[in-house]
Amino acid sequence: MIIPAWNAERHISRAIRSVLAQTRPADEIIVVDDGSTDGTAEAVQTFGQAVRLIQQPHAGVSVARNTGIAAARGQWMAFLDADDEWLADKLRLQAAGHEHHTHLKWSFTRLEWAHPQWAAHRVAHPPSQETYRVFEDYLAAYCEGFFISTITVMIHRSVFDAVGGFEPGMKRAQDNDLWFRIAYRFPQVGYVPRSLAVYHLDTPDSSTKINDEVEYMINLIERHRAVARTHHRSEAFARCAVHMLQIWIRELIRQNRTDEARVLLQRYRRQLPERFCREAVLRLHTPRVVRAMMDLYQKTKNAVRGKR
Repeated sequence: MIIPAWNAERHISRAIRSVLAQTRPADEIIVVDDGSTDGTAEAVQTFGQAVRLIQQPHAGVSVARNTGIAAARGQWMAFLDADDEWLADKLRLQAAGHEHHTHLKWSFTRLEWAHPQWAAHRVAHPPSQETYRVFEDYLAAYCEGFFISTITVMIHRSVFDAVGGFEPGMKRAQDNDLWFRIAYRFPQVGYVPRSLAVYHLDTPDSSTKINDEVEYMINLIERHRAVARTHHRSEAFARCAVHMLQIWIRELIRQNRTDEARVLLQRYRRQLPERFCREAVLRLHTPRVVRAMMDLYQKTKNAVRGKR
C-alpha cells in the first residue's frame, strides 16, 4: 500500500498505525515523502522496517503515488492519504472480494467523513444490506452516487499497465480522472458497502484537499469529453459530467462563490437539466441568509424522510 506525504508530520503516524492495525496485514507499506520541509521523514522512520520510506523532490501527489506504484513489489495497489486512516477490516474484506470475484481488477469501499466540529462521522454512499456488490459499469454507478475515494480503492497492477497512472500536473480531480480512464477499459468494479476508511476534513493544507478552482473543473470535463470519445463512451461520460456539474454548482452557491457558479452554469447550460438550471438561477438571485434557510429546510426534510 502507498501513502503520499507532504509536510504531514502531524498526521502521518495516525495513518501508518491504521495500516499496521489491519486484520489482514498489508504486504508492504510505502510512504513517499514528496519533498516535505517538516519532520515527516523522521516521523515515518520511527516505525522502523515496518515502513519503506522513499524521498523525492516535491512534485505533487500524482507523481508521489506513481512513484509508489513503480516501487511496489506486489500486484495489488491500495492508497491512503497521510492525513486520513483506514478501519481495521479494510484490506481483509477487499482482498476477500477479489478472491471470490477473480475477474475484477479493481474495487472500492464505503467511506466516512470526519471533522472535529461534528458529533459523529458522516457516511458516504447509500446504506445497503449487501455484503458485496459488483457494478457492471462504474460510470453508471457514479451517477447513482457511488463515487470512489482514493483511500478506499484497490487496483491490480495490470490496470496501471493498461491505462497509466495518476496524471502528473493535475492539481484537482486527478483521482476522478484516473477512475474514469480505468472505467473506459475496465467498467466492472467491486464494492464493499461498509465504511472502511475515514476521510478527515480538518486538514485544509493537505496536498489532496486543495485546488478546487473552476478552471480545474472545466479542464476535467473537457479532457474527458475527448478521452471518452476515443473509447466510444461519450454518452456514459456525458451523464457523469452532468452529475458532477450539478454537485459543483450547488456547492459553489452554498459557499457563496456565485461568480464561479455562474461560469459553470453559463458554459454548460445546454447540457444541464432545465429544472436544475431554474433552481440554480433562483438560488443565485436569493440572498445568502435565505439560501441557508432553504438548505436547512431541505436537510431537515431529507432527514425526516430517511427515518420513515
